[in-house]
Amino acid sequence: MNILLVNDDGIESKGIWALYEAMTEKGHNVWMVAPSTEKSATSHAVTLRDPLRVKSIQDRVWSVSGTPVDCVIMAFEELLIESISSILQIDTTEGTHIKTDTTDKKCVKIVLVISGIKAGPNRGDDVLYSGTVAAAIEAMCFGYKAIAISVTDHQNQRYETAVHALNVLLDKGLLDFIGHREIININVPNVSIEELKGYAICQTGFRRYRDVVVKQKDHRNQDIYWIGGYNPVYEESEYELDYHATKQNKVAISLLKIDFNHYEKMREMERMI
Repeated sequence: MNILLVNDDGIESKGIWALYEAMTEKGHNVWMVAPSTEKSATSHAVTLRDPLRVKSIQDRVWSVSGTPVDCVIMAFEELLIESISSILQIDTTEGTHIKTDTTDKKCVKIVLVISGIKAGPNRGDDVLYSGTVAAAIEAMCFGYKAIAISVTDHQNQRYETAVHALNVLLDKGLLDFIGHREIININVPNVSIEELKGYAICQTGFRRYRDVVVKQKDHRNQDIYWIGGYNPVYEESEYELDYHATKQNKVAISLLKIDFNHYEKMREMERMI
């Protein structure tokens, strides 16, 4: 099938190239559009006040000087557009033919957009900040089925395990479960394939970071601040959380429906007014 790869770690990320090689080896037609530099935690940002620059890396592979969402937009509005020349033949009453050259444009028929493989987890409330997840959501907005995939460690990632897990899920028919305004978010524990303990359908947990703002001094003894956060605390849930599943060496699979409407409360408010 035709697959588009995007990410937020950038065009030089080992994760997206591991995915590119694996999908190509499986016989898929693969296109790649990735940020020229790392754009983690950019969420759904779109570049509006600066021009974008596109660089061709190789056939069907480009880098874009923007955000992950910019990459999706550029892919479907520009880079994956093909020009098709045709000759229109018209019969006239005199029995002759008029030949007219025409040029039509259409986008490559992408079946699946995969965002990743992200170096580091996208669990819980991270999906709100993640450029990886945002790229998948933007593909969804364009009408494509999309998957975001991450490994749960920021160092020494075992991308082969994430590739293995994704192939297993695709072979099982994962795409059939992606409906209207939905994406799938996958977090793969950073262990060997042999150490995987299975697959779990999970809720994205609600979590709170501690020590979100770190205060330091610069070389002129002026205050500077770093926004980050450590040791998040998860709220409990009746459903298995993605965080707990990956800690048990399970692949966490979360089906996200992108719909901000609270229909039950809306019906209550209608009765009120």
